[in-house]
Amino acid sequence: MARFGYTVAGFGSFTSAGAVAVGVWSTGANQINSNRYSCVTLGNSAAATVAGGYGGGQTANSETWDGSARSNAGDNLSAVSHAATGGGGASDGIYVAGNRGGSLSKVTEQWNGSAWSSGDSSNSNHANGGGSADSKNAAIAVGGYDGGATSVAENYNGSSWTNLASGLTARYYTPNNACGGATNFAAVTGRNASDARVNTNEHWTGSMGATGSWATSDVITTVFDEDPACFGKTAATDIVVSHGENTGTPQGLTLEYYAGAWRAGPTAPAAVRNNLGGGQTGAGITVGGYLESAGAYQDDTRIYTRGSST
Repeated sequence: MARFGYTVAGFGSFTSAGAVAVGVWSTGANQINSNRYSCVTLGNSAAATVAGGYGGGQTANSETWDGSARSNAGDNLSAVSHAATGGGGASDGIYVAGNRGGSLSKVTEQWNGSAWSSGDSSNSNHANGGGSADSKNAAIAVGGYDGGATSVAENYNGSSWTNLASGLTARYYTPNNACGGATNFAAVTGRNASDARVNTNEHWTGSMGATGSWATSDVITTVFDEDPACFGKTAATDIVVSHGENTGTPQGLTLEYYAGAWRAGPTAPAAVRNNLGGGQTGAGITVGGYLESAGAYQDDTRIYTRGSST
């Protein structure tokens, strides 16, 4: 289900007509301990935890990041898994659904900084879908693959999942892990039920529980699939989408949705895919991925920095 990515050094110093210059990419000095793609990232560029993924086989491994170095976490997921969603903080996050041991899964696991524990199972599978979390007690999971592209969206309050109102376009392979917050979320681009890339940008605004609604926003200017990275933990109106695949091969493109419009950012350090993302727009982090030109799973840490961060 999920697929592949790589990386190199930082680029930057791009400006735009907006009040805030677009961000800058750099490559962290320390790599993850096991090459992989489609892993969930909790936290941001200053402190993060990465869990699960696939690197020739699924893994349950969890690793922590302190802003400069990585180490194996004190606990791993309860089973090997990849293609999940989730997010949150480095010591207060969540890992949702995906593919476990070769089968679609609805399992939720919660992270407290030292150990994983079981949470309530999601109502639908969200493999290769979208999602974000403020913490392990406030998360959203949308779309994904459940025998086909699904339009199911639901949120989690730390004890149970609640289906949200209908209105989401069915899709999967969407930007993942930090496309806004649990109650102000952007479902952007991806692949629809006909397996075509779409430019749809839909925002969920509501509260924890079923109250809220979907609204269509500005379409993304370049369509992506294959689980692009996404940064932006609080607002659907300020997010960064990068990597993924847009013309049959990964291009390493970066787009920012800022001040009501999409604008081009710097080319990513390497044209990887399925590397997801975590953190705020100005403190983003993405790891691993698959680099098609090398035919290999990657271990690099990539950082996205911008003057204004949400």
